[in-house]
Amino acid sequence: MVNSHRFFWIMLILCFHIPLLGIEPIKTGEPRVESILPSKPESGSPWGDGSLSVDTLPVLDFVDEKNSQKRWQDASKEYSLALEGFESGKKGIDKRREEFKKEVFYEDRYEWQKLSRKENKEKEFQKQIHDLRSQTTLRLVKAMNLLDKIENPKVKESAAYLDLKSGIYREYIKHQESFKNYLQVIDFTMRYIEISSKNEMEAEPHRLLALSYEKMEQTAQRSKNQELYYEFKELKKKHLLRFAELHYGRESKEYATIEEKVGRDF
Repeated sequence: MVNSHRFFWIMLILCFHIPLLGIEPIKTGEPRVESILPSKPESGSPWGDGSLSVDTLPVLDFVDEKNSQKRWQDASKEYSLALEGFESGKKGIDKRREEFKKEVFYEDRYEWQKLSRKENKEKEFQKQIHDLRSQTTLRLVKAMNLLDKIENPKVKESAAYLDLKSGIYREYIKHQESFKNYLQVIDFTMRYIEISSKNEMEAEPHRLLALSYEKMEQTAQRSKNQELYYEFKELKKKHLLRFAELHYGRESKEYATIEEKVGRDF
């Protein structure tokens, strides 16, 4: 896997486009990961639009260290505020978008005027969503920092702590994917998987990793960095297969199709 400590150097290398020879060009019409994977999480997945509520987390009845208890509660509060704030803000933006569709602007006599107004308004809505995501990620980072300061071993090993940490990471990863911050997606998805074996058994993290590694593979190719190109490509194929195994099953036709593509150095 790509160690998180290498991310700074990876970005430095890719930004400066250090040339290395021997990388084959992207073939026109070559199928990409997006074309063979679902575009969103499977039904019932905790990675869907609906997020795990803090209220469903079990109560820590064995916490004997006040600082750990306080930090856990504060992290839970930040997580809850992040979820509620984003959901409420998103609903408000969606409502304004629908209201705009119903408005009639008589001064727009020509079709190009209507289209221009529509595009400008959509850019405004997208900017509002971007700002909302940025505010939400700040709360999630604050929640992460609070959890990281907990030192009580019993708390850190509890299901409540692991569930809360997983929930915070899940939400953070979703927003980073929307921002197209693929290194952040890779870094925190790997951290998410390492939290528990249950997380590793979810198909969605592997789907996100396969997609993100492909983006980084393409960036390394454009930068002519051979070492990173092949490293990202192998990691892409690894998580592509793991997703297919978990989502479809090893005996499925879908798994066989994806395995065949990977075998052909997809």
